[in-house]
Amino acid sequence: MKRFILSFIFVLVATFTFGQPNFMHRTFGERFDFQKYEVVDSLPLERIDLQFNKEIDDENLIDLGNGHYMAPLPHKDKMIIRMTTDSTKAIVVYNSLIFGRHFEFNVKNNERRLILWYEDKGIYCGYIYDKYYKVCSYFESRKEFKRFMRRRFPTPTNFINRNKNE
Repeated sequence: MKRFILSFIFVLVATFTFGQPNFMHRTFGERFDFQKYEVVDSLPLERIDLQFNKEIDDENLIDLGNGHYMAPLPHKDKMIIRMTTDSTKAIVVYNSLIFGRHFEFNVKNNERRLILWYEDKGIYCGYIYDKYYKVCSYFESRKEFKRFMRRRFPTPTNFINRNKNE
């Protein structure tokens, strides 16, 4: 009898919880209008930016100084973004390796880097994608952004010559 009453109570609880209206839909922030993001761009990722507390000597890692390294990814991946036709705003549709927030980012594009940034009252975040090394890094403050922009990447000619000699 106890088993029957306990089972009946669980059935009632399950029925009432699934019968409630869904209040968990996204109400914070504004919803994206996907119609205005017409240009889809796929950014290939070949390396990842890592930081270690100690110095590591490995021929596959590219030392950037101050404990920062670029390591090759075990498999090629991509980051997919959608931009407006005038390339001023963008949203990140898919990114499997670089974790970050999903906002409507402003776009700054030059021959070396693609920078997606968002600024609000208390939030300054975004992604920096280096087109030559195909590495993307996420930042959450102005300090991290400036640190990444000051970072000395190996010159492309030295990097290519080093790989040819191996």
